[in-house]
Amino acid sequence: MVTTVAFRRPMASVLSLDYLRSIGIETCAAGLPPATSARIADAQANRAPQAANPKVASQKPQGAPAAALGKLRVLGLHGHAQTASRFKGKIAAITKDSKSLADFHFIDGPFRLPPSASLEGEEGTAEAYTWIDIARAGPLGHGCCEHYAEVGESFDRILAQDFDGIVAFSMGAAVLASLLLHPEHGGHLRDKLKFAAFFSGFIPHDHRLRGWMDDNGVVSGLNTFHCIGESDEEISADKSEELATRFEGAVVYRHGGGHVVPAAMRKDFKAFLAGLSRSDIGGAA
Repeated sequence: MVTTVAFRRPMASVLSLDYLRSIGIETCAAGLPPATSARIADAQANRAPQAANPKVASQKPQGAPAAALGKLRVLGLHGHAQTASRFKGKIAAITKDSKSLADFHFIDGPFRLPPSASLEGEEGTAEAYTWIDIARAGPLGHGCCEHYAEVGESFDRILAQDFDGIVAFSMGAAVLASLLLHPEHGGHLRDKLKFAAFFSGFIPHDHRLRGWMDDNGVVSGLNTFHCIGESDEEISADKSEELATRFEGAVVYRHGGGHVVPAAMRKDFKAFLAGLSRSDIGGAA
């Protein structure tokens, strides 16, 4: 008499066991001849652990940051007496055209101006910011300010952000240029950045800040883009040209307009971003 043992198996497996028993072959609990079961057990014990599913391991989580998606994180710095939202609007054509390559984030300068202050000649604006303490800065205009009072607060605000590149306009560009050559922070910032873009930029007339740039000479190893208006009456073209000469391999876009960032520049700026090496876009952390 054969004792029947219950197995949780498909019917085909049960019939096969009955057949094996009917012809006198002894079976074990695994449903295979003992010798065969022993060989399988030995093989399983010596088998290397199964590798993780590569398809699952390579999947990106929802809401992955820009760097994980191969996009640059770009910080935007407005000009004097502007706001982050106003600067965002002024360069909307540029950012929209480059959205496949970069995500843009804009911040206000740390110094709020009185409500009567204008935004590039536009009266009645209730909100405006800048990058220095104008109450202690002395005369402003045309890039001729000789004392960037409390600019350290702007440096701290910029360094507190998370970014791969920076785009900056007018005074924001002058502050960025100074920070890039800062005796303490400049080297680390240049190593961190994939690029810097200066729109109507210039070298500050502040003796201390200009001295940092003079001491460093020509900067190498940093991709830079410079937008220069040939008819700019606020920051003359020669001032922006001087800044561009301080960066080795600078890419310069010249236009016939004034103190603006022309929408026509969007293709050139996108080409500049696209020309960065793949290690620069979504590079090592």
